[in-house]
This record gives sequence, C-alpha cells and structure tokens, in this order.
Amino acid sequence: MVKKLGERLVEAGLVTSEAINKALEHQKITGHRLGDCLVEIGLLQEAVLLRFLAAEFQTRFVSAEKLSKAKIPTEVLDKLPVRVAEAENILPLGYDPERKLLSVVAAEPQNKKLLEEISLVAGMSEIYAYVGLRSAISAGIKKHYYGDPTAFSNLESNAPSVLRADVSAMATAYESTSGTNPKSSPSLALRMDTDPRLRMNQSTQGRRFSSAGREPFGGMGSGAVADSDYLETLNILVTMLERERKHHRGHSAHLARQASVVARRLGMPPRDVVAVAMAAYLHDLGKPADKHFCLASNAVNPEWKAEAKRYCRVPTRLFDTVNLPAQVNTVLAQLYEAYDGSGTPQGTTGESISLGARILAAVDSYLELTKNPANAYGKLLTKDKALEHLRENAGTLYDPVVADIVMQVQSGDLLRHRLITDGRQILIVDPDEGTRTDLLESTQREDLVTHALSTLDGAYDALVNQDCDVLAVGLKFGLPEVLGLLQATRSSPESAGLPVVVLGDPDPSTRERLMMAGASAVVGPAEPEEAARVIRRLYDERILHNGPAREVRGSLDELPKLDLLKTLGEGKKSGRLHLKYHAHEGFLHLERGVVVFAAIGGQTGEQALQTLLGLPQADFRYEPDALLLDVPQIGRSLEALAQQAVTRRATLSSMPAVNRS
Repeated sequence: MVKKLGERLVEAGLVTSEAINKALEHQKITGHRLGDCLVEIGLLQEAVLLRFLAAEFQTRFVSAEKLSKAKIPTEVLDKLPVRVAEAENILPLGYDPERKLLSVVAAEPQNKKLLEEISLVAGMSEIYAYVGLRSAISAGIKKHYYGDPTAFSNLESNAPSVLRADVSAMATAYESTSGTNPKSSPSLALRMDTDPRLRMNQSTQGRRFSSAGREPFGGMGSGAVADSDYLETLNILVTMLERERKHHRGHSAHLARQASVVARRLGMPPRDVVAVAMAAYLHDLGKPADKHFCLASNAVNPEWKAEAKRYCRVPTRLFDTVNLPAQVNTVLAQLYEAYDGSGTPQGTTGESISLGARILAAVDSYLELTKNPANAYGKLLTKDKALEHLRENAGTLYDPVVADIVMQVQSGDLLRHRLITDGRQILIVDPDEGTRTDLLESTQREDLVTHALSTLDGAYDALVNQDCDVLAVGLKFGLPEVLGLLQATRSSPESAGLPVVVLGDPDPSTRERLMMAGASAVVGPAEPEEAARVIRRLYDERILHNGPAREVRGSLDELPKLDLLKTLGEGKKSGRLHLKYHAHEGFLHLERGVVVFAAIGGQTGEQALQTLLGLPQADFRYEPDALLLDVPQIGRSLEALAQQAVTRRATLSSMPAVNRS
C-alpha cells in the first residue's frame, strides 16, 4: 500500500507521530495540505521539507542561489523555446550532444508526460530532471532567457509567501504521484527510446526491474537505444557491408540468430544472449575479405590459423571508442580458441573459454562448412557431413555440450516445434540446476517449448519483452524477491494476465500471501510432473483466452522448404510467411493452411506464389497473428503444394540428366 507523506516523514525521523496528529487537526480547520500545515504551525522547517521531497523524487534539489549563479550557454537555452520553458516552468541546464541528453530543472520532475513532451520538443533522446522551486525556476527563466538581472532580487523580497506556495506545490506533487510511492520510483532520468524494459521500469511499483532497467549492453552507450533496436541496426549495417562478399552475404545475421537460439537453449541470461549476438555481427569486421577464419578452417590450415591470430582483435580495436561490453570483447578475442587448447591466440582450454565464444565458434564453423565453398577444405559439405564434423570434433575443437545443442538446432526439430506452437514458450527460472533440469524435461514431455534460466534477471526481461506464456519461478530466490516479481507482473498492463507458477513448498500463510500477490499456482519443485501438468493447463487456458502468438524466425537451411510447407499445412496455420533471399523478399498469406495471397517484387497471385516457392534458399519469418489486408487471390493448400514439390523432385531425380529442365 502506498505510504502517505506523513508516514514517510515519520519514518525519516523528521517529525513525530504527535506532530502529524497536530498537523492533521490544523488541516481540518484550514483545509491546507499536510506539508503546509506542518510548516504553518512550526513543526517542520520549510527548507527541510523541500529537501526531503527532493530526495523522495530521487533527484537533486537545485536551489535558487545555484540557479542565480549558473552560467547556461546559449546553445543549451536554444534547445527549449522560451515559450515552452515559461508555460511548463522548466529551465534547461546542460546538454550532452553524444547522448542527446538534456538536463533540466523542473517543479514537477515526476510528471512523465511533461518530460516526454519536452523530449519531443527539444528533439532529445534523454531528459534528466532535477527538482527546483517554481519561483526559482521562473526567476531563472527571466534571468537566463531575458537577461533580467533583478529576477532573483525580486524573488528574495517576496521570499516567505513565495516559499510557502512552493512548499505546497511540491507536497501536492508528492501526494498525487499517480498512485505510486516516489521512493519506489526509478531515477528521474527519462530515456525516450523504444526499450520496453525502460518503459516498464518507470511505470511499475514493487521491484525496480533492476536488470531490465539498466542501460542497454550494461551501460555501453547513451541508454537511449533498445537492445533489439541496436541489434537490428547492426544487422542492417553489417548486411550491407557483406553484400559484396559472394559467399558471405547475410553470414553475420545468420550467425547472430542461430547463436542466439543456442545461447537461449543453454540458459544464458538475456543480456548475455544480446552480447553473443553483438559479437556475431562484429566478428568479421576489419578482417580479410578473401578468406573467412573459423575453428574448422584454422584446424586444417596452419597459415590461416597464424593469420587469424593477427586479426582476432581487430573488431575490438575498431570499436575502442564505443566501449563495448566486456563480455563482447571477450567473445571476440576468444572466437578461435579450441576446447582442447589447440586454438589461438592464447591456447585457452575448456570452460576457461567464455561460453559465448564456444557457441559462436561451433555455429560459425557449421555455417562456414555448409555455405562457403572457399573454406579451408575447398568445398561445401552437406548438412549431414557438417554435423558429423561437429560430432567428431566435440571435445577437441568444440565444447561437447555446445556442439550437441547446435546439432539439435540444425536438425530443425526446435524450429518445427516453435512453428507448431505459434512461437509460444514457457520460461522456468530457478536457482537450483536440478529443479530446472527436471522441470525442463517434464514440460517438454508435455509438448511445450521451454527455456530455463538461473537468475531473476531473465524473468524481468521476459516480462518486459512479453516473451513467455507461462512463467515458473522458484521460491528459493526468497519470498521478498518472488513477491516483488509478482507485484511487478500484475502492475503492468502488458503482463497482468500472464500465468505465474511459484515452485516451492511454503507454509499455509506464505502460500496465501503468494496467491494474494497474484500467483496462479504454487507447486512443489519435487513434483516436476505435477508442475508440468499445471503449466500445461495454464498454457492451454491462455491460448483459449486468445493469448498472443509470437513471430518465429528461421531459414530453409534449418528447416527445408518442404518441411516448412508441410508443418504449416498440417497445422492449418494462419498468418503471414515472409521469405527473403538476398534482394528478393516477399510473403505468403495463409488462412488455415491455405495460401490465399502472395506478393514479391511487384508480382501478386499465382505468379508470385511460384516465384517464392522457387527461391533456392531463404530466411523466413512467420507471423501467426498477421492479418490479410488484401483481397484473397489464391486458394492453394500448403500440403498439396508440398506434395507437388515432392512428386516433382522424384520425377526429376528419375529422369536422365540430359532431359531434366
């Protein structure tokens, strides 16, 4: 329950309960705010109350004296038109052009809507709001915008009455902070970006979404760009750079996506998954265009290995001024290290090599063997041969666990399962490895796509990104932590309806507290089969009540075209299937397993359908909830199309080569 101003003042030791009672009696007579009453009857000094309120808003208080002596450059004042400054009682103090951050002093720093408007007007990515008195800010505007040297002198002559009004305004702001306790609100640095974690961090009460509210990439840059936006920017830029590399067009994007899948399967925290993807996009920058270093090629070509040692740190040096996260630098530096110590540059062995580097090494080698005929072997390997290479070199070149997961991913089983379930998935978060493993196996037997993590950070990221359909969290994290997670879940519109299962054996009173806080069920972790059945039931109920489906990405390398068509056809899937092969990009729109519309490069209808089906390779993106905005033009069953393709393939393979067309 949100604490009122009087309770917080007592907790802070600034007044006694008796003083509050006296002020409340005075309030009945005057009708003034509690803060005003405390000051009026001499129970609290105005300056003390002002500084307390500033601390509650979790920002710094800027005094009239500091504003009168401040030297604010013209270019800073120009960021905010004077009419806006006067209307909103806000004075700009400083500007960071690299971060596009504007520091301001405001009388209502908790007013998120106001700061958003200021950000848009000023064209800023971030606004940092200090708190000040209305009268002092008004005087500051007169002095700094209009050059009025008497602005603060006039303020001093009317100090008592003006200060009283300022105290009242700040106390009113405190007691009307949108139903939240200012002490539990985040810092008043408003980042105007698309990162949902930051938006949720600012709007929720309870736990502060500590991991989720950090700046992207652990404080890498301005904090004004979401992880997903930053990675998409890297994707676009690096893909453009690779366009001229015949055998490596889109290579880094493939590596980033597939390595991320492997990383999630291995239970890496979300931010570490982002770091792996970043390293994947950057790993080839600054290296020779005529060869591609990887563990598989380095192992059979000593000259390549020696050259790889010279170039392995080039991407890191290119980004010296960007301050890449430490884990990204480590992954890039260890990309060519082999599990048995035979790699380069340091000969690091086993788990001393970062997990991200072990993942990239295995996935990069697989892609190199199957995609680049200019690899050190001098030929392309079939998918089966490349998987055999991973299997044979597990424990020498590659981490055996990583190699096994890569083989699972490349088999297409996981991707097929995600398509069948419309991208929906379960997230298990528990500090105990045994609990995670047992429940992971049990939920997979319930035919659910499940991921497991060992820290609460992943749970908060999943909430913000709306990335799971049932969340199972272990009570071993501690009751306060789990209650905080539940409170955060239920206080956000995006996650309010998410089923949350608590794994633990609490006493009856604790169980009741968990259920009252919003737990959907409490199940003993020693009963993984029962927990899996409960999760399955909640999952089914969520789908029944139109829980959202999610985009599924993949490639025809992982799931061949016939398997893709068959999977979507047999599942009677609806939605949109995007296909992209180099510069060629189009889509099929599906309704219950039937293609009703197709478009690519200006073509539509049957012609577009045949063009899309004829693409030799492609990345795909399936959007289950996409709506058809065009008039249906086709009515071709996916299963029938898949069968026709099988028949055509069989016919061609039986014909003499000279007669094939």
